[in-house]
Amino acid sequence: MKTRQEEEGAAAVEFVLIVPVLVCAFLLVVGLGRMAHARQQVESVAADAARAASLERNTSQSTAVARSTAIAALGDRGVSCQNLDLNVDISDYRPGGTVRVRVSCTASLGDVALSGLPGQRVFTANATVPIESYRSS
Repeated sequence: MKTRQEEEGAAAVEFVLIVPVLVCAFLLVVGLGRMAHARQQVESVAADAARAASLERNTSQSTAVARSTAIAALGDRGVSCQNLDLNVDISDYRPGGTVRVRVSCTASLGDVALSGLPGQRVFTANATVPIESYRSS
């Protein structure tokens, strides 16, 4: 049987050993939550940009409107991209056609890098929106 004197300091040692594990687990949960949030926001931004492009009356304006909508929507949602790549496909731009938008956002995860997550991650989303069949030119 151990005496009380042999167990002195055991709680401090256990505390020192368990705290780093708990901190890393907490950072991992926070990082995974941020990754899920960023993915959802990029998907939403792609849909917003495609919808905005589909509402334009001419193809020359639709790409610019899609880009400005995506940038504004990302800012409104609190997502900052180190690199934003936006591809607007207007090859089927006609009444009854479609507009396709692909958004790629490189987000920084450096502040939760201790958890074992990469320092940055690329989130990509595609959205296809129909153009109204009976709209006027």
